[in-house]
Amino acid sequence: MLVISRRPGRLLALFLPALTVSIAALTTGTAHAASTAQAASTAQAASTAQAASTAQAAATPRAASFGGSANLASVSCRGSSWCMAVGSYTTTGGVRHSLAMTWNGTTWRKLKNPPGTQLASVSCSSPSFCMGSGGPTGAERWTGKIWRKMPSPKGGVSGVSCGTRTLCMMVHNQVVRAWDGTKWRVQSPTRICGGGPPGPCGLADVSCGSATDCMAVGTVTISQEPVQESVALNWNGKTWAGTSPPQDGNPSAANAVSCARGFCMEAGGAFSETANGGVAVAGAWHASAATWTDVSPNLGTLCTGPLAYCFWTVTMSCASKSSCMSFGGKEGVFYWNGSAWSLAKPASAGPGAGLRDVSCGGSDCIAVGFRIVAGKHRTLAELWNGSAWAIVRTPL
Repeated sequence: MLVISRRPGRLLALFLPALTVSIAALTTGTAHAASTAQAASTAQAASTAQAASTAQAAATPRAASFGGSANLASVSCRGSSWCMAVGSYTTTGGVRHSLAMTWNGTTWRKLKNPPGTQLASVSCSSPSFCMGSGGPTGAERWTGKIWRKMPSPKGGVSGVSCGTRTLCMMVHNQVVRAWDGTKWRVQSPTRICGGGPPGPCGLADVSCGSATDCMAVGTVTISQEPVQESVALNWNGKTWAGTSPPQDGNPSAANAVSCARGFCMEAGGAFSETANGGVAVAGAWHASAATWTDVSPNLGTLCTGPLAYCFWTVTMSCASKSSCMSFGGKEGVFYWNGSAWSLAKPASAGPGAGLRDVSCGGSDCIAVGFRIVAGKHRTLAELWNGSAWAIVRTPL
C-alpha cells in the first residue's frame, strides 16, 4: 500500500423504467373525454417525473453504473460515527466534478456535488460545519445540508483546521491566518521571523481542537553557531504564547501537529550527535498543565550527514490524548495509544492503491485515497478500530 502525503471515466449509464398508463376504453363521449384528459394529465406527470429523475441521476453517479475515475484527497472526522471525505471524480466524457461523502460509522453516503471541479482538503468542527479547499473561489463551507462558496484569502485554504464554525486557522507564508466567521485575519504574533540571523525559520502547521485550543509549530534559527530550535505557539482563545516543545537535538524543527480535547501532538525531527544523524521527535501537550512531554518514537537514524535532520511523518491526527495517527512518512503509519507508538500498517488494497490522508475520531480512524479497479482510479477508505485496518466500501 502506497501512503501518499497530502501536501476521476465512462458516461453514466442511466436506466429509467418504462411508465405504463392503462386507461379503460369508455364508449360514451363524456367518459371518453374524461379518459383522454386523464391520459394527458398522467402522461405530463410521468414526463415531468422522468425528467426530474434523469437530472438527479445525471448529477449523482451510482456505484453500479459509474464507469469513470474517482479519488479521495482528504478526510475530517468528529467522533467515531461521523466523517467528511472530499476529492474529485471524472466521467468518461472528461468532465471533472468535486466529490464529497459522509461516513456515519457504518456506511458512506455521497453528497450532492460541491461547486467546482475538486476539493483538495477539508476540516470539520462538527457535522454541521466544514471548510474545504477548492471550488470556484478557493474555499467552500458545509452547512450540514449543502456546500456553499465562501471568501478565500489569497493562496486558498489548503491545510485549514477548524475548531468551531467561527474559528479556523491555516499557515500561509509561514504565518497563521484565522477565520472569524466573517473574514480572514493575519495573526501578527505568529510572525516569528525577521530581524534574526539567517537560517530556516517559520511555521509549518497549525491545528485547532476548539475555540480555546490551537497550536502552531515550526522552527526558528537562534544563532549561526548554528542553533536552530523547534517552536510551538499556543492560542488559548485570547492570546498567543510561546511554549517549549521537545528538541532532542540541534538543529531541530517541527512540521506537523494535531489538537483535540485540550491535548496536542506535535512531530518533527532533529540532528542527534549520538545517532550521528536525524532522529524522530514527538511531543504531547497537555493544556491543563501547560506542559510538553517528550514521546518521541525510537526509529533509529532516519538520515545522515552534517547536521542533518528529517521528518518521520507528514501529518498527524488526534482524537484524544490516547488516540493519534501519524501519516505520510516513509517509515510507515504509526498509532499512539496514550502510552506508546506502534506500527499500524494499512490493509492492502491491491497494486497501485494509495492513501492520501487520515483523520481520527473516538478510538477509530479513517484513511482515504484511491485504488485501481479495471485500470481506473476509484475511491478507497480504510477504517482503524484501535488495533487493525479494514477496507470499507465507498460509493464510487
